[in-house]
Amino acid sequence: MWQTLANQHANWLNTTKRALKIAMIGLVSTHVLANDPLTTPPTNQPNTVPSIIEVPVSVMPVHFEASAKKVVASGSIRPISEQMLAFKTSGIIDKVWVKEGQTVKKGDLLASLLLEEIDAQVAKANAVLDDASRQLERITELKGRQLASDERGRQAQTAVQIATSDLAIAKFNRQYAVIRAPADGRVLTRHIENHELIQAGQKAFVFADLKQGWSVRLSVADVDVVKLKLKDPASIQMDAYPGQVFSGYIREIAGRSDARSQTFEVDVLLNEAPRLYSGLIAHTQITPSFTQSLAKVPMTSLIEANGTHARIYVLDEQGKAVLQNINIAYLNGAYAMVSAGVEEGEKIVVQGGPFILDGSAIAVMNTLRITPMKDSHNLTPAQ
Repeated sequence: MWQTLANQHANWLNTTKRALKIAMIGLVSTHVLANDPLTTPPTNQPNTVPSIIEVPVSVMPVHFEASAKKVVASGSIRPISEQMLAFKTSGIIDKVWVKEGQTVKKGDLLASLLLEEIDAQVAKANAVLDDASRQLERITELKGRQLASDERGRQAQTAVQIATSDLAIAKFNRQYAVIRAPADGRVLTRHIENHELIQAGQKAFVFADLKQGWSVRLSVADVDVVKLKLKDPASIQMDAYPGQVFSGYIREIAGRSDARSQTFEVDVLLNEAPRLYSGLIAHTQITPSFTQSLAKVPMTSLIEANGTHARIYVLDEQGKAVLQNINIAYLNGAYAMVSAGVEEGEKIVVQGGPFILDGSAIAVMNTLRITPMKDSHNLTPAQ
């Protein structure tokens, strides 16, 4: 910070040195002329020799406004909808129809199992149902002739119901002996090969639904996450697309911290995105909706600084420079955002401060104001 302060004072230092040299030359010349009998004025005329050298400075009025410190974090690009696809039943993989990274349409076949065993299970369930149905018919006929009890009839009905359920299960398993794309998207990873034995529920593919969009998953510290809300705007830059800035907003904020890092996961949705891949690195700046009233003070005005405490020169009612303590909320580029220590409208010395003695007289060369220029601010003479 002090290196920046020194650089910003450099031009003013040269100007001030020249002004002081001219003032000293004028003072010496006046003293010589005062002792010259040819130029010495009569004793009844006042002496015009200056007793104080005024330090030339530039000042700026203090203005408070609602400000928010941007939350800066980096994370990875992820699809909003990232799904793990698997087979419903175990079996031998007949064929894998897609490659890793391939884009597919909804309903496209991704992989299938050999159906011999599954078809046999369906046939078995059909046979059991047929037999149970015949038994129910026979028991019903015997009951009509008073040759079978009601209990036998209930058992036969139960057997039919069980066989019907088993057949439905076998047909359902056969239906999901293939994996199809659940939506238009991309196969992110593929974990199976032809002729492998796979268990029910074992990961086969990781699939991204591209229509749901992309987001940046960030890890944010506790001091920053408390300032964020859903829909807070963000700007995103990616190493893969240098020089381009994308817009987005907060989609999700985790309700608890990560057990390892003790940070909170924040999900930022991209409004529009180019061709992306899961895992790309993104750098974000989030503008919180939480604001506080702060004054923007140039770093050149700081005389001393220690952490969040600093000292600057403020003009009092007599126009003299008085050293005053201030509290710094945070730094924003070439400016310090001040939360306390100055009042609205007070004039502070922004250039020439290092050459002032506390309470000394000053000569205000010009009054500056902060003019916004896109994302930065410049000091310009007030009109």
